[in-house]
Amino acid sequence: MCSLYKYGKSIHIGIIFSPIVHFGTYIYLWLMKDRKIPLNLNCGLDLAGEVLFGKWKIRLLWFINEGHQRPSELQRKIPDASRRVLNIQLKELEEHGLVSKVIYPVVPPKVEYSLTDFGMTLIPVISALGNWADEHEALLKERILGEI
Repeated sequence: MCSLYKYGKSIHIGIIFSPIVHFGTYIYLWLMKDRKIPLNLNCGLDLAGEVLFGKWKIRLLWFINEGHQRPSELQRKIPDASRRVLNIQLKELEEHGLVSKVIYPVVPPKVEYSLTDFGMTLIPVISALGNWADEHEALLKERILGEI
């Protein structure tokens, strides 16, 4: 038996398997049409957070600005990130208009990323954040490592 029902803003599909035993096993597949928590974009910090929050987004922007444009180069620069996560975050940066993607029609396919003019406006901000962290490196490391 399969049922489809709406709960809030998301749609759930419930699949009920009932073998000979008296209890059933329920499997829910979530199909998210909308976010669970609506976006609040009334503040500049909320807007910046929506665009930049992601573990690797700031690094991706910085490395693309430095000239590392191929996905394999970006993967080498950020070895802790999985290829899948990098692709997702690059796609989000592209959707926000910060990065442009060029796919060359060759075999094997060649992909290059570059910053858009809009994306270039973030480089001074990222640089200022890096300088701030460099100035307070000892204190930040102490606070971060002290919490672990």
